[in-house]
Amino acid sequence: MKKSHRRKARLPKRAATEALLALSRAALESATQAICVYDADNRVVLFNRRFIEIFNMSADVIRPGLTYREVMEHSAACGNFAPDSVEQRCRDRFAQVAAGKPFSAQQEMPSGIIMTLDVKLLPGGAWMTVCDDITQRAKLESELQLQTERIERAVAHMSHGLTMYGADERLVVCNEQYLQVYGLDPGVVKPGITHREVIEHWVSRGNAPGRTADDVYQRRMAEIRKGASSVGLLTRSDGHTIQSVSSPMPDGGWVSACYDVTDRLRHEEALKQQNLLLDAALENMAHGLCVYDKDMRLVCRNSQYLEIYKLTPEQAKPGTHLSELADFVIRNGAYSAAEYNAEQIMATARERIVNLDHAALHRRTANGRLIAVRYRPLPDGGFVGTYEDITERERAHEELSEQHRRFDAALNNMSQGLCMLDSNLRMIVCNKRYLDIYGLSPEIVRPGVSMREIMEHSCALGNHPDTSAQELYDGYVEKLKDGARTIFRPLADGRIIKLHHSPMEHGGWVITYEDVTERHKAEARVTHMAQHDALTDLPNRVLFRERMNEGLARASAEGAAMAVLCLDLDDFKTVNDRLGHAIGDRLLCWVADRLRECVGENDTAARLGGDEFAVLQCGPQPESAERLARRLTEIIGHPPPFEDQMVHSGVSIGIAIVPVDGLRAEPLMKCADLALYRAKAKGRGGYEFFRSEMEEVALTRHLLETDLRGALEAGEFHLVYQPQIRLDSGELTGFEALLRWDSAKRGPISPAEFIPIAEETGLIVPIGEWVLRSACATAAQWPDFVKVAINLSPVQFRARGLAAMVTSALAAAALAPDRLELEVTESALLQDDAATIAILHQLRALGIRVSMDDFGVGYSSLGYLRKFPFDKIKIDRSFIGTLGESSGSEAIVRTIASLGANLGMTTTAEGIETAEQLELVRQAGCSEGQGFLFSRPCASTEVFRIIERLNHAARVA
Repeated sequence: MKKSHRRKARLPKRAATEALLALSRAALESATQAICVYDADNRVVLFNRRFIEIFNMSADVIRPGLTYREVMEHSAACGNFAPDSVEQRCRDRFAQVAAGKPFSAQQEMPSGIIMTLDVKLLPGGAWMTVCDDITQRAKLESELQLQTERIERAVAHMSHGLTMYGADERLVVCNEQYLQVYGLDPGVVKPGITHREVIEHWVSRGNAPGRTADDVYQRRMAEIRKGASSVGLLTRSDGHTIQSVSSPMPDGGWVSACYDVTDRLRHEEALKQQNLLLDAALENMAHGLCVYDKDMRLVCRNSQYLEIYKLTPEQAKPGTHLSELADFVIRNGAYSAAEYNAEQIMATARERIVNLDHAALHRRTANGRLIAVRYRPLPDGGFVGTYEDITERERAHEELSEQHRRFDAALNNMSQGLCMLDSNLRMIVCNKRYLDIYGLSPEIVRPGVSMREIMEHSCALGNHPDTSAQELYDGYVEKLKDGARTIFRPLADGRIIKLHHSPMEHGGWVITYEDVTERHKAEARVTHMAQHDALTDLPNRVLFRERMNEGLARASAEGAAMAVLCLDLDDFKTVNDRLGHAIGDRLLCWVADRLRECVGENDTAARLGGDEFAVLQCGPQPESAERLARRLTEIIGHPPPFEDQMVHSGVSIGIAIVPVDGLRAEPLMKCADLALYRAKAKGRGGYEFFRSEMEEVALTRHLLETDLRGALEAGEFHLVYQPQIRLDSGELTGFEALLRWDSAKRGPISPAEFIPIAEETGLIVPIGEWVLRSACATAAQWPDFVKVAINLSPVQFRARGLAAMVTSALAAAALAPDRLELEVTESALLQDDAATIAILHQLRALGIRVSMDDFGVGYSSLGYLRKFPFDKIKIDRSFIGTLGESSGSEAIVRTIASLGANLGMTTTAEGIETAEQLELVRQAGCSEGQGFLFSRPCASTEVFRIIERLNHAARVA
């Protein structure tokens, strides 16, 4: 009984154990991990199905009691690792178990499965392996790492600065653009630095002028702590304005993006000013104007529109429909309800807009005013209406200019194209601008496509004529290998694209694409303009000097000969003044064309300025230079008519020879200028080679000019007076004041020698004023019937205040204006005949007499007699001197005298030296005479004696 009882008691315990073991096996089989348990003898005790599956082993082979070595041999046979590594793997595993410490490892299976293998030690020397499949997790981690790297690259290549601060106000991360935008030292600004320290560093570099670092910090933090996105502006030391856009983060920190907005603010201000100008223009238009949207609702209107149609601002506010406006206009009495209604006005407007009819529609208002109405459609479907009161005129005087539409800019649009390539030149990402630049299809150009394929697509579109895709790709790769970072790519349509490559840290490139076509064209234009004359397109002084230096270097190194020719047009100022600057410009262009035709292929012709040209000539010298100079003087001396106007001009040329006259540019130009000066002095229209004595002449002239500058102050000038006689009665009429210079160093100097220098240097203006004041003061002491004649230089007319100066001299001397006679030459009138004649009219209005000196030597004298009523004509002494010898001179003197008589002008014969000449000018009909026959010029102290002598002679006669 007892034994039977004990057996019954054992049965429930055994059943419980078996149940527990079954439960453990079920749990083991349902585990996602592969598990295998070994005893102290390294034999399999138990394992689950996942262990068989993960190693791709056979369930028929793996069974309890199998040794670890046998398991490993079977695993190697299944291809999990090399069979010859079984022994080593067993030794390593037994050593690890014997060490008594658990350990882990990671292993990638041939099937691509990545797993972790954990070895755990069990009591009694047993141990177990737990294998976990982490393939998906590893893949996610790899993708996350790749995504992180891409984000970091994108941040690094952003066009704006980006920074992140933590809740403790310490810098977490920033990109290089952030440092560049603020001008910060990367050695100072690093992760961990506080925001206050960054601001102190920034202010210490001269930024935020007029503000302290603490002030800047407090303001920035006040903006950031608002808990919402904020925008702040800061000013750099160089005046640039930086905009910072800050956004808070959930952890209490913030992210800021910074931009240099200097240009944008300037453009915004310009746009604001433009809008103000447009508003002002709108309000100051002579006619009414309205802008309507596509629904025919009012967008804006001006005050003139309200005034024309008697509308109030409330009635014609933005949003009001055209039909409502028409009702208000009719209701207010601007249009008669019997003639117009809102439906008719609406229908007419629709019809004209649809038919693009821009002609004026005339409508009569109730008060009789006639309004011209025009409708013009806008691209967005709206239209503009103009309402012009044309009662007193029939056509509009102004048209409304349409405003340029503002450009829409999306956040992801850049001004440059961008493409990111991996190390195998396969595309990672690109933007829309990149596709637009080349006209690429987004269906073809997508992530993963190779640059070779992109170039094949681009060639197929015709972007790269005469180049195959393979050649384009090979050349591109070669340039990258050679270290090229910037490549300029010309396209078939004429555009030039600039490619800039920035290498990425782990291989690959970030490439920006910029259309620099206009910049290249502008740079080429600027370079050409900087080196060429704008009118003639010849090389200018800068380019001429550059080529001259190059030629001199060759001449010095190779001993080659070269010539420098300086050219100056003769009488060019006369052409400009008489025929106008347009004709003058055409003459300059004609001369430039002749220079191009005459010079050799390797020569350089340039315009140095005004009417000055120069030629740099290669070849045997001086023969080549003389041939060229002779040809140029012949051709340029016979210019064609321009606009039916005959042009009288020529060219004078000075020549310097290399190496005879030097090997340096400055001295050579000086030599050529001296030769040119000599050519002009010899009568113009010729050429001269430089000779050493020319320097002496130039030095002498320079010294004379230096002495002349101090002569007035030193009191070295004095006046002499030569009488003028009436030929019919022999009576004295007046004296001509003549300037003389007695130099303390040189003695008496001829006026023919110093007057041209005084005119060239402008000294004639103060000297001429002294002559005028001195002569007036002296003449005031003479009898009232005696006049004084004074010569005026052309330079005095160009100086301001001539009339005022003459008036002042008369007032200071208390001399009656009718006793003063001013003599002008034709050259004075040629300078600027309109201005000069206006001044002469002012002087004549004061009662001053005006005479034309040296009449007959110019080819425009008769024309000036028609333009201005001169009181006297003085016949040039060159005609008087040949009387009795030349029948032509007698005819000319007789003709001039007859002309003067017919015009009511006195005619004076200058330079009478013989009784025969006196008799001939009397017979010719001249009114007055002047010359050595009557008296040589005398000092002022001799004037009264001559007055008495001549008056006595007249009484006796």
